[in-house]
Amino acid sequence: MFDKFRSATTADIWYFSLLLAQALLVWLLPYFPTQDGPSHLYNAAILHDLLNGGKEWGEYFTYQLKATPNLGFNLIVYPLLFLVKPLIAEKIFLTIYILLTGLSVRYFIRTFAPGKQMTVQLLAIPVIFNFTLMMGFYSYSIAVPVFIAAVALVWRNRNSGAIFQFALCNISGVIIFYLHLIPFIFFLIVLGVIAVTLLFAGKVLVSPPPFLGKGRGGDGVDSVISAPAGSVCWVTFIRRIATLLPLLILPASYLGNSKSSGAPTGFSYLFSADRFMSLFSDLCTFSTVSLSPLQIIPAAAAMFATLLLIRSLVKDCRADRVTFDAGQKMLIILAAILTVIYFAAPFRFGDGSFFNDRFPWVILLIILPLLACVNDKAVPFISFGLIVVASLSVALNIFVFRQQSDEVSVLLSGIESGCKKGDGILLYRTSLPDWPKVEVLLHATSYYGMSNGCIDLGNYETGYAGLFPVQYKQNIGPLPEEREFAYGYGNINFSRYPVVTRLIGWDLKHDDLNKIGGLFDRVFLNDKLTIWSRR
Repeated sequence: MFDKFRSATTADIWYFSLLLAQALLVWLLPYFPTQDGPSHLYNAAILHDLLNGGKEWGEYFTYQLKATPNLGFNLIVYPLLFLVKPLIAEKIFLTIYILLTGLSVRYFIRTFAPGKQMTVQLLAIPVIFNFTLMMGFYSYSIAVPVFIAAVALVWRNRNSGAIFQFALCNISGVIIFYLHLIPFIFFLIVLGVIAVTLLFAGKVLVSPPPFLGKGRGGDGVDSVISAPAGSVCWVTFIRRIATLLPLLILPASYLGNSKSSGAPTGFSYLFSADRFMSLFSDLCTFSTVSLSPLQIIPAAAAMFATLLLIRSLVKDCRADRVTFDAGQKMLIILAAILTVIYFAAPFRFGDGSFFNDRFPWVILLIILPLLACVNDKAVPFISFGLIVVASLSVALNIFVFRQQSDEVSVLLSGIESGCKKGDGILLYRTSLPDWPKVEVLLHATSYYGMSNGCIDLGNYETGYAGLFPVQYKQNIGPLPEEREFAYGYGNINFSRYPVVTRLIGWDLKHDDLNKIGGLFDRVFLNDKLTIWSRR
C-alpha cells in the first residue's frame, strides 16, 4: 500500500509542490503576517529614498551606511525597490527565501546521504515558516539556507587543493557574515568540527575537484586511502584550522567597533526549570508554534515523525544495517554542539534578542541527512507519514496566516485617512490577547508610513545605529516607552508628547476613548481600529 510513496519521484513531486504552495501563499495574502517585517520594509523604503535624494523622508531621517553583519534583507530588497513597490519587494524576498531553503536542504541531504531515501526532505516543509521568520528576522532567515548550502559545498570540496579550500571557505564565510552574524558563528563551528572529524577519521578521502564531475572510477564515490602516517592527518588538520584565521578577523573587528549594550548580566535565570521546559518545548516543536495554538498539531506530528525516524535509525545502527561515515559523524557532533549552546546560552546575544529561538529549526535541518539513512523498507509507512505531516502543516498555516493577515488588514483599513506626510503616528494598545506569540500588529503601522510618507514613531530600528542604517535626523522630541504604547501596559498622558499627531488605536476600551478624546478627534472607526488626529 505504501510502496508508491517511497519512490524518489513521488517524494520530489510532493516536496516541490508544497514549496510552491508556500510561495503562493505569500503572494495571495494581502500582508504577510510578521512582527518586525513591516519595520524592516519601511526602513528599506526610507533608505532607498534617502540615497536617491530624500524627497519623501529626507527632512526627518538620515542614514549611516556600515558593513554590519545584518545586511541579508537589505542586500536583496534594496535593489528591488528600483523596480517594484515595497510590498512586492517583500513578497519577492520571501519567495527567494522559501525556494532557496528548499533547494539548499535538498543539496545538503544529497551531499551527506548520497543515494539514500529523500522523503525526509519533507520535514523541512513545516519549519520553513518558523518562529524567527515570523518574528521578521529576515536577515537571519535568509542567511540560514546560505549556511546550509555552504556547509554542503565545503564538505564536497574537503579534499580539493589547499588554495581552493581556503578561497571557498573564506568567500563563503564572508558572504554569510554580512548576511547575519549568528549563522556565521555556526559556519565557524562547522569548519572546526570538519577539521576535527577528519583528523580522527584516520583516513584521507580523495575526491576529484567538482568540475571533473564523477569520481575517478566514474561512480561518483570517494576513493579511500589509508593515511601513511599520523603526521599527514595533523598537517591537514592544521591547514584546515588555519583556514579559519582570516574569518576570525571579521567578528573581532565588528565586536571591537560595536557599541553594543554589553554582555548580559544576571545569569541565574539560565538555571530555571521553567526556562528549561520552555526551551525543551520549543526544541520539540522546532520553534514553529508562533501565531496560533493550532500550530501545535502539525508541530507535534512532525516531532512524532522525527522520533520514529530516530528510533528506527538507532535500531538500524544496533543491527549494523547503518554505519555512519565521516560526514555523518560530523553532523552528529555539530547537532550536539548547537543543542548544548541552545540550552546554555542566554536569551540575548549582543543587541539581538530571542537568541535561543533561532536554533531548533536549524538543528532539525542539520540532522535530516542522518534520518535519510533509515531503512524505509523496514518502516514502510514513514514516507506516507512525512507527506501527511508536511501537507498538514501547509494546510493549517494557510488557515492561520489568513486570520493574522486579516487582522493586519483591519488595522490598515484606515490607511487612506490615517496620516499625511510628516505626521507622527503611533500604535496605541492598552490590552493584549493571550495569543499569538508573534505580535503581527506591533509594527504594522509602518505600512501607513510607506503609503503616506508619515513617521512611524514606533520605529525601533532608529535606536540601533550599529545594526540598522536609518536614524532620526534630529531629536524629534520625547516619546513614551515602547512597553507603554505597544505592549498594553501604559496609561499615557499624551499632552507630554506633542510629536504624536495621529494615534492608531487598537481594541481600546471605553475609558481609553474618553482619555484620548481630550486631546484628539476621532477621524476613523472600523471594528477594533480607531484613528485619532491631534487637535
